[in-house]
Amino acid sequence: MKSISILLFVLLIANKSLAQGADIIGPTTPEQIQSEHRVFDIYMDRYNPDSSAIEFLSAVEDSISIKILFGTWCHDSKREIPAFMKVMEVVDNQVFSVEYIGVSRDKTDPDGYYNLLGLKYTPTFIIYKDNFEVGRIVEESAKSIEEDLAQILQSGS
Repeated sequence: MKSISILLFVLLIANKSLAQGADIIGPTTPEQIQSEHRVFDIYMDRYNPDSSAIEFLSAVEDSISIKILFGTWCHDSKREIPAFMKVMEVVDNQVFSVEYIGVSRDKTDPDGYYNLLGLKYTPTFIIYKDNFEVGRIVEESAKSIEEDLAQILQSGS
């Protein structure tokens, strides 16, 4: 009886971890993040972005590239990535090009971005304008993800 209880417990734990999906490592899409890790989708639906920052970001005319390194296992990523995805959805401005890159728990990725870019914490948002880095948001936003992004783009003009 004891071995059956232990087996059921192990199966329950395994089933729970599978329900969240395996960690995403390497380049990915918001759709993959949301479908494989439901908590990201739930947090995205709940997030209410700041309207003045949204207005500013919607009016940006310069091409902006954003590279995001995050971990599906990381509690800061679970907070910041859904908020960012919601902001990009609401802004709906085609000048923003976003690259999502999942890193492992030991902070590696197949293309070596984590080391190449000298990152230490997840998530890290690197914002580029005209192929030059104009700012970073590291681990957590100071105000909100959209207000921090707007501030970086205003000061990087």
